[in-house]
Amino acid sequence: MSLIQKRSTAMKRNRLLILLWFVATAAVAQRTKNPCLYESLLRKDKREEAIRSHQSIYDLHAGDTLASIGAGGGSKEIIYSMMADNLVLYLQDINSVCLTPEIVRVTVSELYNAAGLTATATFIPIIGTEKETRLPNQLFDKIIIENTLHELTYPGEVLANVRINLKPGGYLYIEDFMAKRPGQKHRGCGKPLFTEEALVLLLDHNGFRLLESAFTYPGNVDSKIYKFAMKTK
Repeated sequence: MSLIQKRSTAMKRNRLLILLWFVATAAVAQRTKNPCLYESLLRKDKREEAIRSHQSIYDLHAGDTLASIGAGGGSKEIIYSMMADNLVLYLQDINSVCLTPEIVRVTVSELYNAAGLTATATFIPIIGTEKETRLPNQLFDKIIIENTLHELTYPGEVLANVRINLKPGGYLYIEDFMAKRPGQKHRGCGKPLFTEEALVLLLDHNGFRLLESAFTYPGNVDSKIYKFAMKTK
């Protein structure tokens, strides 16, 4: 190979390395642009899985008003809003970092753009406390608590709030990892998980009765969704 050919090959290799560096940098920038976004939900298969695994039990209808307690940045709830038109969805958490109106708008835009859809839902961020949801009273058709109940310091107080927040005839949905034995801890946060018996008993003591339950994902026997109604006197 001549010197000119060597130089040409080296230049092509360098251009290729520079191009790969720019692509990698752009990918990193895209990933870090919105730290409150669940990136996996930008993927079609993950969005469809989230909808498919929750749609039948959440049973959302056009115009429903619902809330999610412990919503974080609201990524999963935004995906659920694609199940029906004109939902009003309150995103509640005690941490305000990912629930500023500006960040919520960005997250909604990114997820809906990835799905090729136009959002018809209204999203309202609410910052609660460890004991109070700070949600409006008797407003909600459905309230969701996903992977959060075991993290609550005062679950009884929060559930008492939920009873007031729900409309008469409204439903509470709790999704969580279930302990196979008392004292088993969540692998992520390290806090104790509920056994199914303890969960149902807690809800019973706070005025709710179990209607039905289902495994969240086929083949996964750890995570379940429970549907509760308020007990009547």
